[in-house]
Amino acid sequence: MAYYENFSTSLPLAVAQYGVRNALRPFLRKKDASFVVIMVAPSSQPMWFYEHAAAHILLPGTEALREDGSETVIITSTSEIASKSARAIASKFRNARRSVILCGNADEITADLRLLADAVAFIPTPTAAHYLMAAKLVGLPRVTKGAAEFLSSQSFEDVQLAFRSGQPFSRSLQRLKLKARGAVKATPPRPLSTGEVRLEDLAGYGEAKEWGLQLAADLTAWQRGEIRWEDLDRGALLLGPPGCGKTTYAGALAKSCGAELVITSAARWQAKGHLGDYIKAMRESFGQAKAKQPAILFIDEFDSVGDREAHPNSDHADYKRQAINALLECLDPSEGREGVVVIGAANNASVVDRALLRPGRLERVIPIDLPDAEARVKIFRRHAGDIDGIEGCEQFFVATNGWSGAELEKLARDARRLSRQRGAAVTLQDVIDALPPLLRLSESERLRLAVHEAGHALVGALLRPGQLDHVYVMDQVPPGGPRLPLGEAIFEDSSFRLPTERDFSDRIAILLGGIAAERVVLGDHSAGAGGQRESDLALATDFATMMECHYGFGNELIVDLGNGSRPLEVLRQGNPSLRKAVEARLREALAKAMSLLTSRRRELDTLTRLLLEFRIVPGEDVERLVR
Repeated sequence: MAYYENFSTSLPLAVAQYGVRNALRPFLRKKDASFVVIMVAPSSQPMWFYEHAAAHILLPGTEALREDGSETVIITSTSEIASKSARAIASKFRNARRSVILCGNADEITADLRLLADAVAFIPTPTAAHYLMAAKLVGLPRVTKGAAEFLSSQSFEDVQLAFRSGQPFSRSLQRLKLKARGAVKATPPRPLSTGEVRLEDLAGYGEAKEWGLQLAADLTAWQRGEIRWEDLDRGALLLGPPGCGKTTYAGALAKSCGAELVITSAARWQAKGHLGDYIKAMRESFGQAKAKQPAILFIDEFDSVGDREAHPNSDHADYKRQAINALLECLDPSEGREGVVVIGAANNASVVDRALLRPGRLERVIPIDLPDAEARVKIFRRHAGDIDGIEGCEQFFVATNGWSGAELEKLARDARRLSRQRGAAVTLQDVIDALPPLLRLSESERLRLAVHEAGHALVGALLRPGQLDHVYVMDQVPPGGPRLPLGEAIFEDSSFRLPTERDFSDRIAILLGGIAAERVVLGDHSAGAGGQRESDLALATDFATMMECHYGFGNELIVDLGNGSRPLEVLRQGNPSLRKAVEARLREALAKAMSLLTSRRRELDTLTRLLLEFRIVPGEDVERLVR
């Protein structure tokens, strides 16, 4: 893999290499292909970066000169050869195998050069995505999307000057920002109080934010008389883990909508006493919202209302049925509930009565996931203010991986407390001191993790070519273990609308690729592949069960969906023959994965080495390994 062995530590050169490699990708797929490609580089960037990038890609592992002195690889520009005669150009490129001609404008390409070239390719202008991937590969700390977007707006030369080897990322980024601002530092914004936060200020809410902003626009149009109430979404169920910010979202939504916020919960209703008091409290909440219209009625712990179909023969079935019927009446009364949007919050939508989620009621189920790296920075800044260097602090990103917005708010409080003890403003060091200390994995743990994830990635690249986005591993974790996986092979979403038995079998083999790789390389596998609902073994077991019980891929065509919160597990517990069939499918998939990896042991070892060195490897490089 000469590409990695010769990868420069220069960040802008790494970005330039991405652009050049994307332009040359059709020609690089065949190892011995000969080509002449004219590449039009972005005029906003110095040409020499792209010339060096092309050299890093084409020269390693290649004899640049033949014994007669003729070049086998040519990297030049239109300005150097455009004035030459057709005969001179033909002579220069006669013996070359791989040639790149760079130019800053397509108008510089003469008729002779177009005749010579196999293709004209345009190198895209550097983007934030290019900087994010390049930063990971050159070993810089975790870079946020915001920092990457800023870098993509700067010249390669400025980035090269600012990011010297051995300098902290945050200091280099700050120097570059000061230059871009004309050395005038902006006044740090003060943290926003909860009552001031609008939906536009929130980070990390994805689909929920998009829906809320559209609702705000629709409510404004309704108030102006431009649309009817029937044209609005009148309710939604926010679905997410505790602390992910569902209540904060409701307050920000009301602020953006210019609506009153009425907060209640199913627990508050139930605490009023017997069934009659419960229903009375429920109706009072809706009445309060109606009196304050336009209003957002936020009902927390909505999943505790229950489902009439769950445990229909229990002693409490009639109580639950009457309570849900009353809630349905409040959500969809005969006189309507014009001016009131109802937002429910739940951790588990599967236990919510389906009638509550029908159109006109809570008609949308919107997930609120834990915030990603970029969102965590923005959430933290909302609570702590603008702290220099936070976007380049790797300890912050690793320690807070999997944290909720509530936990980030607590971190901001802890950092402010430390700063008060010093009698100074909050600094990055206060944040670091408030974070839990990171624990570095041992060499043996890092090796096993890299082998495991390399197995997933290679089996996936072989069975689902073109769908691997990237594979990564971590080398340090917070105390108590990570909230999210230590590593993962990330595949593009390719949900088959009509999956076949083979599609399911391949997916199971990919899930078991980590175990297979550990057994092939290390002789056994670790406990990391099981023990949790989202673990490799648990997911593979559920897929195998669905093949047997849901889709008729087993010995019987009978469909059995099971019941309860974990129906597939219930099916297996009560059916020994099903457990035996599922076990056979798992064994078959594991044998398939081990066979693939044994035959590709060399590639498995190479990918393991790359993960240990770089921690992240793009999917296209894994694909190139297995070709």
